[in-house]
Amino acid sequence: MTCERCLKSLDEGEHGQYLCPLEPRSSKAAVISDEIPGGVEIRHGLCHPDGTPRKFFSKSEIARAAKAAGLVNVVRHVGAKGSDKSKHTVRWF
Repeated sequence: MTCERCLKSLDEGEHGQYLCPLEPRSSKAAVISDEIPGGVEIRHGLCHPDGTPRKFFSKSEIARAAKAAGLVNVVRHVGAKGSDKSKHTVRWF
């Protein structure tokens, strides 16, 4: 068995809190893909000139099409009735 703190064998010396040093763990980088598996069909704004829906397979492809059309991505969070707070923008504790 291996100690979860120092990553050494439990047969070697004492292990546990205040007994062995806590060794840092290797961190792995998270990569967010530009690809959209299966694609996304956009029906408004970035559709074909004849008005038919257009399918995109990457986020950068959507950004290029929006820039060419002179469009800007805007997100507006609206709260519940009677409140200006959105559940998407309120800090959680």
